[in-house]
Amino acid sequence: MEVVKIFLFLAFVYSSALAINIKSKKGRSNSNEDDAIDFLANYDSEYGPLKNQYLIASWNYETNLTDENALAVFKTVTSGVAEAYYGEASANASQFDSTTFSEDTKRQLSYLQSVSLDDAESEELNNLLSEMGRIYGSYQACRSNPSTGINECMYLEPELTELMAKNENYDDHLWAWQAWHDGVGRQLRPLYLRVVELSNKQAQLNGYDDYGDQWRQRYETTEMETIVQDLYAQVEPLYKQLHAYIRRKLYDTYGADKINLRGPLPAHLLGDMWGRFWVNLNPIAIPYPDKPSTDPSPEMIRQNYTAERMFRTGNDFYTSMGLLPVPDTFWNFSMLEKPKDGREVICHATAWDFYDAKDFRIRMCTRVVFEDFQTVHHELGHIQYCMQYSFQPLNYRAGANDGFHEAVGELMSMSFSTTKHLNTLGLLNVPDDPDVDMNFLLFQALNTISTLPFHLTQDTWRWSMFRGDIPTAELNDKYWAEKARVVGVAPPVERDPTQDLDITAIYHVCVNSDMIRYFMRTFFQYQFNEVLCQAAGHTGPLYKCDFYNSTAAGDALSAMLKLGASKPWQDAMEAMTGQRDVLASPLLNYFEPLMAWLEAENAKNGEYIGWDLPSTYEESPITS
Repeated sequence: MEVVKIFLFLAFVYSSALAINIKSKKGRSNSNEDDAIDFLANYDSEYGPLKNQYLIASWNYETNLTDENALAVFKTVTSGVAEAYYGEASANASQFDSTTFSEDTKRQLSYLQSVSLDDAESEELNNLLSEMGRIYGSYQACRSNPSTGINECMYLEPELTELMAKNENYDDHLWAWQAWHDGVGRQLRPLYLRVVELSNKQAQLNGYDDYGDQWRQRYETTEMETIVQDLYAQVEPLYKQLHAYIRRKLYDTYGADKINLRGPLPAHLLGDMWGRFWVNLNPIAIPYPDKPSTDPSPEMIRQNYTAERMFRTGNDFYTSMGLLPVPDTFWNFSMLEKPKDGREVICHATAWDFYDAKDFRIRMCTRVVFEDFQTVHHELGHIQYCMQYSFQPLNYRAGANDGFHEAVGELMSMSFSTTKHLNTLGLLNVPDDPDVDMNFLLFQALNTISTLPFHLTQDTWRWSMFRGDIPTAELNDKYWAEKARVVGVAPPVERDPTQDLDITAIYHVCVNSDMIRYFMRTFFQYQFNEVLCQAAGHTGPLYKCDFYNSTAAGDALSAMLKLGASKPWQDAMEAMTGQRDVLASPLLNYFEPLMAWLEAENAKNGEYIGWDLPSTYEESPITS
């Protein structure tokens, strides 16, 4: 879930945005800012429709994975019209001497100072990413059903996802995990390694050290690696307490022969295919199971919720704050459920901006469960952001940084998920009870705190790979070594270093997208939450804050969203929160009651905090 669509098109004609650190090109002569403003206006009006054509072709392909639709995407790209236009625009932008220009004009021009791969390599990159998406979206894991003996095949969505969400059947989880990682990861490994080569080459053409350096500089700082490590060091004690607590619950569920109470967690038992979100462990982890449940899934089913009703309820949340409703085109063109006509589709939930200021869509194979209801609110956050900045120049139609885009959706999903709001919707009827509060906080931690080291290692490992620090023969071994050190998670079966590259078996890597945005968004969302709760007049614990119906909170949020990428993210952050830096303290404040509870519970049970590693693993780069 979560990502605003990362289009392959942008990968080779537009993804070098914010190339602010590129050395000035020679031959600049035009110092007339009016000419530059006219040039940028023409660029907006002419390039936007070219992007739109590609996005429509991509949508058609990803919602119907046929060779015909793949060819349509291919023709849109290889026609060379958009790339040629962008190349010419970039060359023309380089002719301006912007020394005396306003900061706004300088910033817009900086987005155009990028260089693409040559035609052959651009085409190759597009074909590779298209094929990787096809493999990911169409792969089926097959087996003989252990109960009936009948052969059965499962897609990732919904069958494998639903299987991994259930607890207690160890062998089913093991089969699904291995089938997916072997079946998808092994196919993607050679393709991805070539994608890495081409991505690095394009980044270097644009003045970056490598593709990881390009990702990090989207945050307009050279200290990104230090920033993320410093942030994680502050929250790692909370994660380790959660890890120890969950390890005990897995031990109670699967037994001593499957769970080592001093070891890493098995990656296949954490509630999804990747061990990314632990929220599906809530049934075995809930602190006070005899208290009223904070999971409204059964009531959603009883009240006959549908995918459309879930989205209309989410849209109402936004409009109650005075924010924008989704347009009619959203309901007409979005794919909100998995098609029942036999089409193969990519189900991973994504929000799409078609860059015409009127067409915004979501692609999602929605299930009537609370987890997906949260995702609905998250994806609508992306759509809200896109609509709010749709009046901006083309180069500014993006979040202040990638983490901001993700944080907005998570922020709204978090407020929607409070027991107060779910009581208002009639999906819960729970009393004001500290035990129920602890159940809620644990549920929230399984959806957020568990993800932090996961997202961190997904990109710290790739940063090292892009730099060439990891020999090809050691890629998968080093990946799992870093996962063991930082996340405390291990693969359930032995992996083959010559065939496996397990990091590719998740959507974001398959489409060559960074994941540090999700790490950063978690900190941003809690900073934003404190401010919006104050604007809404909330008093009491932050985890009880619901800004539904607060137009004051909506006004504060809208003011930031409208900026898009027109200002450095630090300016946008300061305008809304009064802070220029990302902070861990709002997150820690929110979870302070849970931290105290986990420490007491783990001490009572004599839990080992942390995990022992095999002697072959290196010492963790992050220490408490």
